Amino acid sequence: MFCTTCGVRMLDQDRFCAACGKPAGVPAGTYVAPPRPLERDMFRKKLGGVCAGLANYLNADVTLVRLCWILAVIFTGVPLVLYFIGWAVMPRNDLRAAVAPYAGTTVL
Repeated sequence: MFCTTCGVRMLDQDRFCAACGKPAGVPAGTYVAPPRPLERDMFRKKLGGVCAGLANYLNADVTLVRLCWILAVIFTGVPLVLYFIGWAVMPRNDLRAAVAPYAGTTVL
């Protein structure tokens, strides 16, 4: 089997192309990206990572999300409570195991 986008040879059990990342058996131009998980971003965090995780989920600028969050806290106060709820409920993205590039082993 060959990738319909880049033409690289794939095994029959492969679900994604190793070269371009497109799913197997999907014609070019019809790929829909999987939804992003809603999780706290521990790599771009300032306090708890909730605004950075929300920006990743919405595909928005982190600074814009933080600015809107601060303005909403100043004018209503409700997002302050929602921040603590998000901090307690949203999973961290730095606890995920990294997949090693060979032999399918995981590195913690």
